[in-house]
Parts: sequence; C-alpha cells; structure tokens
Amino acid sequence: MNKLYRIIALFFLLVTLFTACNSKKHVMEKPDHLINRITLVNILAESYIIESYLQLSLPDSISKDELARRYYKDLFDRYKITNEQFENSIAYYISEEKSAERLLSDASALIVSKKSDLIDTTALTLPY
Repeated sequence: MNKLYRIIALFFLLVTLFTACNSKKHVMEKPDHLINRITLVNILAESYIIESYLQLSLPDSISKDELARRYYKDLFDRYKITNEQFENSIAYYISEEKSAERLLSDASALIVSKKSDLIDTTALTLPY
C-alpha cells in the first residue's frame, strides 16, 4: 500500500506542478482499460476520505498499513478495477494540465458534497 500512498502523493505533486507552471502540454497515449473520468473522480474522492480516516485513526491491534490495504482492496473491488488501472488512469488524466485541474477540482467538490450530506444527515438525527 505504500506504493499507493506514493501514487496519491505524486498525483498531488504533479497537479501542483501543472497548475504552477505553464509548460508544454503533453498528453500521453490512452492506456488500455482506462477508468472513465467520472468514476475516477469518485474513486479519488473515496481514497482521500480513506487517507483522512487513516491519519485520524488510533493505533490498534491492526496496523495502519493493513487497514489501508483492506480499505483500498475494498474500494478497488467495488469499482472492479486493479491498482495498475488506477495508476495508469491517473497518469493519463494528469498528463494534460486542464484535465488534471478538473480532476482534482471535481474530486474536491465531491468530498465537500459528501461532507455536507453527512453533516445534514447528522443534524437531522441529533436531538436538541
């Protein structure tokens, strides 16, 4: 799973570099079994939530690496994708500046939306 953490960190680094620099656009060749953009946005949003949870979780009888492995296996199983598909799809979408910006923006918006939905749902169930 450490490799997955590195891929996510690399994604953020590359998005930052793409948005900070106005270099030539380079779009790589479309990989086989490309994850569609909307699905990838959902997967990224869920992976950010997983990462947040892992950062906040207390040490327990199960290590964070094992917990991360289980969460990501479940995530990839639900979307019927492989780690390789995920890595190749991210690399493809971030190879063009506008696509990378849009992907990150959409994933961030989805996270905010999920957070708002959770807050709204919690507010409805709390007694005052």
